[in-house]
Amino acid sequence: MYFFILAKIPIIGYVSSLTLMLPIIVGFIKIKDIKATPLMLIFMYCLLYSILEVVAWYYALHRLQNHFLENLSSYLEVIVISYFYYCVVTTPVRKRVIIFLTLFSLALILWSHFGGDRDFNVIDSYARSIGDIALISSALIFFYQLFNNLEVKNLFTYSYFWIAIAVLIYFSGIFFINIFAEYIAFNNDKSIQEYWNIKEYLTIFHRIFLAIGLWFSTTHQQLNPSSK
Repeated sequence: MYFFILAKIPIIGYVSSLTLMLPIIVGFIKIKDIKATPLMLIFMYCLLYSILEVVAWYYALHRLQNHFLENLSSYLEVIVISYFYYCVVTTPVRKRVIIFLTLFSLALILWSHFGGDRDFNVIDSYARSIGDIALISSALIFFYQLFNNLEVKNLFTYSYFWIAIAVLIYFSGIFFINIFAEYIAFNNDKSIQEYWNIKEYLTIFHRIFLAIGLWFSTTHQQLNPSSK
């Protein structure tokens, strides 16, 4: 029975799940470099997400509804990644903005999930989109700091740059998908459901960029001497 279920899953679904191993493997390899830095939050984010991934596959194999995992991921993403940016930005004003974005978005997500007669096992397009906006905004705040301070010798070997690219590309891309998530998830038209595969491609790039960010984890060697 499992074979027939697995055969119906697009190849891109398997590839997307397997790429989560990239940042996890790199994180273990670079654990000494990242354990005292905000990059540890990204590593923990990947580990926690792997639990959701395993549960999602278990539910899929048993033909159980697993959309509640999409709703749970909203909290994981907003809390962990926002805290990462809180640690990375340097000025009190930017830190306060990120705190506001985090608390405001979490409040709206909680209200959306539990404030009415919503079914938590139905993908909440509203809540997912709110989380996307909060994380996109946090990444843009970091980019504003990065390009105004000009502290980095080489952007392409700067770990936080790759993490920000991963966040910005992924959450910007899935924002438009999440707006119509409920419609796509429950539409029987196969041509409509193909749009959900776009998220899988974005997920692959997201995890590759996270792995690159963790690989370039020696941040103490990446700032110009004049900026230290």
